[in-house]
Amino acid sequence: MANVYPNYQNADAHGVPAFQNIDTYLNQFLLAQSEPGIQQPVRILLGDSLTLAQFTVVGLWSGKLVKATYNATEASAIKPIGVLAIAATSGASNNTIFGEVFLEGSFNTDADSPLVWDASFDTVAKKQGYNTANSRLRFVSRTSTAAI
Repeated sequence: MANVYPNYQNADAHGVPAFQNIDTYLNQFLLAQSEPGIQQPVRILLGDSLTLAQFTVVGLWSGKLVKATYNATEASAIKPIGVLAIAATSGASNNTIFGEVFLEGSFNTDADSPLVWDASFDTVAKKQGYNTANSRLRFVSRTSTAAI
């Protein structure tokens, strides 16, 4: 086995020296405010054939957990009920896989938020102004100066 020493002349062949390969740290703020406080997640049955990422904004459809969707008419929308705590995947005709959901909290809607929204929530106004199905669940700007 040969020793390989990366250097500036062979950087493309051997990689970049470790001291030049510095991690970039980015802040992501899940919560916007301290009230209402975040509570322990609750287990809710996941919808059929879904793959949801961690921190997906979720709602209920036919009694099962799915991604929340925006619609100008609230009757045909899937209102947010919470935020998925852990990524989850379910199969067809799911009756056994549950999602862990934060039902309460004040979640950040700014650009530095890790929340995963459905594409139908395409503006900050839609994210913040939409009627949630839970009064202890808020989606607000963490940098806003407005009082609660």
